[in-house]
This record gives sequence, structure tokens and C-alpha cells, in this order.
Amino acid sequence: MVEKRIVVVGAGVAGLTTALELSKNPRYSITVAAEFMPGDYDIGYASPWAGANYLPVSNKGTQAAEWDKDTWPELEKLAKHHPEAGVHFQNTVLYNRQKDLDSVTGDWFAEILKPDPWFKDTLPDFKSLSKDEVLSGYDFGMTFTSVCINTAIYLPWLTSQCLKAGVVFQRGIFKHIADAADVHHSSAKADLIVNCTGLAAGKLGGVEDKDMIPARAQIVLVRNDPGVMFS
Repeated sequence: MVEKRIVVVGAGVAGLTTALELSKNPRYSITVAAEFMPGDYDIGYASPWAGANYLPVSNKGTQAAEWDKDTWPELEKLAKHHPEAGVHFQNTVLYNRQKDLDSVTGDWFAEILKPDPWFKDTLPDFKSLSKDEVLSGYDFGMTFTSVCINTAIYLPWLTSQCLKAGVVFQRGIFKHIADAADVHHSSAKADLIVNCTGLAAGKLGGVEDKDMIPARAQIVLVRNDPGVMFS
């Protein structure tokens, strides 16, 4: 059996999940290489700071929408069968305003601003709210079951699953994506490099994705359980 050497660049949620999924193929020998690893906190490492839930913003009929559809069953499985992963079910309520439809917010979150989004057939317990159920100042709303993810637990869990599957972790800083081919733990050149660098892809040589831009947000942690996620 010919072994395929793979280097995954980036150790956030995307990189760790990619490595874990690839590790299910016994022919793959995988190294995760990144400047930052779970346990680190840095402005250049987004995953530990993220407010993590499942709220599809991809437009109907796009490839991204198909990815979102495929993602939900995996998160549902974690919430049902692996509570140690830090993923739990959460009732979710969205309130929307008609005036936001033609704004920058409307462009970014077009699907969740629709009264009838495609994910109504994907997420459990989806229901459009009646006018009496919508808060004052909003025009329509919806409710459904989603998941909330505690990244401080989820990242180490992903790491532990990768290690259990034989994935090797190695710190590295790359000026060019092609340089990652030289850091496979076998010391042989990698057959495949998977780029999971997130925002760093905007400056990484050989990638320089100019469409990669940050989305600014504010995360506030409070000791309180309202029983529902509101947006």
C-alpha cells in the first residue's frame, strides 16, 4: 500500500477538522504544521476567540450551501454522542428587520434575512415566528435548534482525536505555501499540502487571496444561561 504524505497548514478548527477527516484513510500520513497551536492565544489565531455556533449564511444553490448541509449532521453527531467535545444543542431565535435587506449586512447575511431560508429543511424544529412572537422593532423572525461550540474545549478535543489517529503536530512559519512540502514528519517531501491558514491566506506567498478579509465582531463572556441564542 503506497503511503500518501500530507501536510495541513493551520491548526485552527478548519485545519484540525481537515486533518482528522483525512486521517480516516489509512493510506494517509498527516502532519499539521502551524505557527499557533491549541493552547496558544494570539491575535493571529482566530479559533480560540471565536463565538462558535452553526448559523448558515451561504446562499441557496451555492457550493458553500452544500458544505453547510454536509456539516450539520457531523455537528449533530458530536452534540448527541460526544459531549466531551464541547458541542451542545442550543435553541436559537433570529429577529430580522426589513430595512437591513438592502444594507451591507443584508449582502453579507442575505440567507438568514429571508423568512424562508434553505436551511429550514436542514435544521431541527425550524419555525417562522408569528407577528405576535416578534419583538418590537423587528419585522419577522424564526426559531430552530442549532449548536453552540465551546472552542476552549473543542480545539483540544480535536487535537486529541488527531493524535489518537496518528497525526503529527509541528510548529512552522511559512513565507510561501510550497515551503510546507518540506516539513512532513517523515522528512520526505509531502505529496499534498492543504491550506487551512484562514486570514493568513491573504498574505501567504503562492496564495495571496485578496478576497480574504476579516469580519470584525465583539464576543462577551458572561456567567449566565438564558436557555436560547438570540441574533
